[in-house]
Amino acid sequence: MHGSHTPLLAKISPMFSGKNEDVAVEALGHILNGSQPARDALSDVLQSGGAEVGRIMEVKTQVTIEEDARPDLAAFNEDSSMPVLIEAKFWAGLTENQPVTYLRYLLRDPRTSALLFIAPHARRDSLWAELERRIKEADFSVSFKTEKKQEELLSAPVGEKHWLILTSWTNLLDRMAAEISAAGDTQTSADIVQLRGLAAQEDATAFMPLRSEEIGPDIPRRLMGLNTLVDQVTRRLHVRGYVSLKGVKATPQKTGYIRYIKLAGTGASFGIDFSKWATLRDTPLWLILRGWKGCKPLEEVWNSLDSFRRLDPPALFKMGGQLVMPIELPLGLERDAVLDKVVGRLEGIARQIDPTLGP
Repeated sequence: MHGSHTPLLAKISPMFSGKNEDVAVEALGHILNGSQPARDALSDVLQSGGAEVGRIMEVKTQVTIEEDARPDLAAFNEDSSMPVLIEAKFWAGLTENQPVTYLRYLLRDPRTSALLFIAPHARRDSLWAELERRIKEADFSVSFKTEKKQEELLSAPVGEKHWLILTSWTNLLDRMAAEISAAGDTQTSADIVQLRGLAAQEDATAFMPLRSEEIGPDIPRRLMGLNTLVDQVTRRLHVRGYVSLKGVKATPQKTGYIRYIKLAGTGASFGIDFSKWATLRDTPLWLILRGWKGCKPLEEVWNSLDSFRRLDPPALFKMGGQLVMPIELPLGLERDAVLDKVVGRLEGIARQIDPTLGP
């Protein structure tokens, strides 16, 4: 989590198509077609959902099953039948054919079959509710009361031997990675890493379905309070001589609100960073030490803060040529106590950079 490297597939796929789901479908199809252990892992996921479809031997993308119905992937077993249709989703909505047309197609064959949706875990409940709504409107005899519920998988019977299954990208890719690793296939393992990276990128940038508690006044009040806290901390550090504000300013940004400062002679920014909060550590406040001209060299600062690097988890790491420090917030305290704690934390960092500062 502490590195700044983005897997290649996650980096380049938006540049070429703008449709990351299409990229993910082709990548998943490539991995499944090139690896029997990966296909066995897919069979295991289906079995966990109740669908005993036999061993999957081949997977094809964009197979047309009706005049205008084309699932993302179709899986074929040993007798060349097609018992599994797969829809790979990130955050795009369902199409007109999903899931009703696909289920009707599978129900024509009395043998066991499954319609599998793969989606981010955060979308599980909202996507399942939409699938349930569409199926009920189509008057299918599906009993969602008998559904299987697992942390990363939901399923419900559709008829006697047919199943609707929803699993997460994490669950499927973890199972595939375990099977592939056991088989010693390093190349396909590397392909899994790439697809994981794309899925993680989609999770990090997604607009997740809103919950009622998220649109009440608590969240905006909290964020405005954090902005004020950043200003108050900066002001107190300036008064006490730990921070210089000469030639710098407060800057609202797309990913938060920061104050550019010079902390103990080191170019820095301090404030709220939504991106790091979402991906690196459970705190909205971050101190970023930057290599500004005329300020302390970053390598010197890195060495002086060695004690923060050795904490578990580390409270100092390198990202993109900068030094990054999460500033933890104490829980359950009033505003003034929180202010004292954060100021004290930053003063301690400043004194390690420059021992001549402070009392």
